[in-house]
Order: sequence, then structure tokens, then C-alpha cells
Amino acid sequence: MKPHITEAKPEDVPQLSMLLEQLGYPTSESETLPKLDLYSPPDYKILVARSDTNVLGFIALNYYQTFHLPGPVGRITSFCVDERVRGTGIGNQLLAAAEEYFLANLCYKIEVTSNIRRTATHPYYLKRGYSETSKHFVKILAKK
Repeated sequence: MKPHITEAKPEDVPQLSMLLEQLGYPTSESETLPKLDLYSPPDYKILVARSDTNVLGFIALNYYQTFHLPGPVGRITSFCVDERVRGTGIGNQLLAAAEEYFLANLCYKIEVTSNIRRTATHPYYLKRGYSETSKHFVKILAKK
């Protein structure tokens, strides 16, 4: 059965927390639940790939206006497919749904940051029409 894409719901939190851990960001369920509320305004969205009651992957999105571009910028803030089902097309479904969301919201472009250590992920984006255009610099301001 082909998974279907829906918006994340509070009952998805245990599986979303597990996926965040797979992504390398261990996050408790009590930390994950409030983020669903944060991602509920019209310019934020979390989509999940669902098969029956299982969440097989998610993609977190937002868009914002920049001073220098003619339209909003869509941003993929995190994206993970369960390691047990990677390579089955679920990521492509989620990415296509994200692109539709950004198009519907008149975004000028989409950006995604992929950690340097995720070397297998970089060709994934390049094969789907994304370009490497800049370097991303980070300064951590607070320790958790």
C-alpha cells in the first residue's frame, strides 16, 4: 500500500520523536508535542507519510519573506524517512508534497540545509533539481 501524505497530528508525536532521534536529534515526546503547535500557523507545516497508523517519515516546512527576493522563500527545516523504509519512494512523496505546498504559497524558491556529514543526502537533492549555491554558517548561542 502506498503511504498517503497528511498533516502531523498530536498522536504522531511518539513516531516523530523516534524519527528525530534517527535524524540525530534526540527529542522527547514532551519536547516534540509543543512544536506541533509552533508549526501550526499558515506559514508553517509538518507533513507525514502515513501507512495505516504508522508514520513512515516527515518533512517540516515554513516560508518567509526576504528583503532581497521577489517572493517568499520556502524552507525545509527537517526531513526524515524511517531508516527501515528508506529508498522506497516515501522521501520523494514528501518532497513533492512540500514543493506543492510552497508553490501554492507563491514561494520564489525552496532552500534546504543538509549537514556536511550527510554525504548520501546531498546527491538526493541534486538529482531532484536542487543546487548547491551557498555556504551555511552557524554560531550556537545557547547550550542545552
